[in-house]
Amino acid sequence: MYLLGYDIGSSTIKAALVRTDTQQMVALTSYPEQEMDMLARQSGWAEQQPELWWQDLCVATQRLIEKTGISPHDIKGIGISYQMHGLVLIDKDKQVLRPAIIWCDSRAVPIGQQAFLEIGEDFCLQHLLNSPGNFTASKLRWVKDNEPHIYEKINKILLPGDFIAMMLTGEVATTIPGLTEGIFWDFKKKEIAKEVLDYFQLDESLLPNRTPTFSLQGTVTKKAAERTGLAEGTPVSFRAGDQPCNALSLNVMHPGEVAATCGTSGVVYGIVDQPVFDSKSRVNAFAHVNYEQAFNRIGVLLCLNGAGIQYSWIKHQVARGSHTYADMERMVSTVPVGSEGLCMLPYGNGAERMLDNRNPNAHVFNIQFNRHTRGHLYRAALEGVAFSFAYGINILKEMGLNADLIRVGNDNMFQSKTFSTTLATMLGSQIEVVETTGAVGAAKAAGLAIGVYRNLQEALSNIKPAIIHEPQPQKGLYDQAFSLWLSCLEKSLDEQSGSGPGTDQLKKRSRQLEAELKTKTRDLASTALLLVAKNDLLLELKHILQSASDVDSLTTLKSSLRKLVSKVDAHLNSTDDWAAFEEHFNLLHSDLFKKIKNDHPTLSVPELKMCAYLIMGLSTKEIAQRLHLSMRGTETARFRLRKKLGIEDGLSICGFLEHYQ
Repeated sequence: MYLLGYDIGSSTIKAALVRTDTQQMVALTSYPEQEMDMLARQSGWAEQQPELWWQDLCVATQRLIEKTGISPHDIKGIGISYQMHGLVLIDKDKQVLRPAIIWCDSRAVPIGQQAFLEIGEDFCLQHLLNSPGNFTASKLRWVKDNEPHIYEKINKILLPGDFIAMMLTGEVATTIPGLTEGIFWDFKKKEIAKEVLDYFQLDESLLPNRTPTFSLQGTVTKKAAERTGLAEGTPVSFRAGDQPCNALSLNVMHPGEVAATCGTSGVVYGIVDQPVFDSKSRVNAFAHVNYEQAFNRIGVLLCLNGAGIQYSWIKHQVARGSHTYADMERMVSTVPVGSEGLCMLPYGNGAERMLDNRNPNAHVFNIQFNRHTRGHLYRAALEGVAFSFAYGINILKEMGLNADLIRVGNDNMFQSKTFSTTLATMLGSQIEVVETTGAVGAAKAAGLAIGVYRNLQEALSNIKPAIIHEPQPQKGLYDQAFSLWLSCLEKSLDEQSGSGPGTDQLKKRSRQLEAELKTKTRDLASTALLLVAKNDLLLELKHILQSASDVDSLTTLKSSLRKLVSKVDAHLNSTDDWAAFEEHFNLLHSDLFKKIKNDHPTLSVPELKMCAYLIMGLSTKEIAQRLHLSMRGTETARFRLRKKLGIEDGLSICGFLEHYQ
């Protein structure tokens, strides 16, 4: 009998076949051979087509079955490992509505940062163990704000693994660890984080039903069997994000154990038995695969967006076709530690969480044309990623995690002896390289869920290191090289933020003044808005009282109602108050109303009010209160305003109105 595991990555789809009796991998297939494309329609965006994941999985499965010659009926269970934090949107017919916004897409960073402040930093850290950051919930809010025509068609939101499971089984579901990836889970209350949904104004019905991580989650449908070559009815019994699954495959399941990987991104993943968080949110905590057993297994994750992708870029753009990775490693071995002063920063793949969500991009420092060769570039690239790992792991150490022993797989940058020994020396750690992958871990986990194995210990009993990398004796050379690299990083971050000697106090004072001005601006505009809100309310009361006065009743009551209407009329002057509001608002916003009305003369007063409230940064709830509308009515009004202003897809109303300021 066999077990099948998938790893749905952003570079390729892997399919691994494991024998149940020996627990050994008998075959591994990857497809496509070249890395999958990422769509980047704007700077900082990263999207992929979920349908292509499915097509590639089908091809990989067919090739695996053909390569091994096994009967599909001998495959007794299927497990899925997948790229974390992605957002797949489907309609009621289970059709994908737009390309998936994947893990390294940074468009939602500002949304998450604002949510962190407005929901409350203490609440977010203690209940979510993270800021909402650039995770799935923030990405979904971006879609709601910028693509309302897409948002209104959504039936369910899925993670990449949920999508693949749906394509295999027809079942739409997710897991608790999956919900924690999206920052939809409250660790303190052990339930859906309703505060996050309420803040982002997201309907809980968009979240799929939950299924246990280890469980019968569905069986392969006839249609999926025809596409993949699998047998109809084969159980799908495990799904988890790639980093928890990688840790499982390395038998990193208990507090104090640490796993790492360095593919497109670099990740260090340590297990704790109680909620922990970084006050600066530079690292993240998610439910581990065994969290549900006692709600006490949490994985603390350090992610480097720019890691293996940098070395891959060096191979394709510098080495090109002339050197393989093995050739590059041989050339690296001829270059001394520190690459003779050549430094590289690998941060060219989106905002970096451990750098406070800044995106400094990749850099090459100190290159000398008469001294440095390709070998120096290769070594500097490897050292840059290793130093970045060391920089981040020091954050984990500050949180109390022990990194004396790190287990890694043998299918990424840890295949490089130079990279592994550099990291081991910098950390003073032992690095155990295990011949396994996340796909193998997913396969074994699927076997546990259907009863092939009695427990995880049995499923993972044959995991032993193939190579052990020890710290090197010349640590002083590595420390010196790291110090130079660190100075280059600080220089890059300072240049990006515009800071430098003598400017910190000025920047601080500037921020204070800006905040004070913003507060006073809002207060002044709100004063005028209160007048408008008062008139709206009085108008509503007037209509109610007029209706009451027209009803046949006692003469005295009629007389009293008419007097009340007369009194309301005496205090009501809608035209003057709106004019006063326009005057105040135009003073504060450079004749904004004049400019808008000049370009869009058909806008009504309520639509102009909507523009004003959006410019002021009011939430949908606040706008609804001031316009005396329901939340749904306010969303509809926003949608109609977009149409009337002719705003293109991908641009928010606030972004459009900024052009008038």
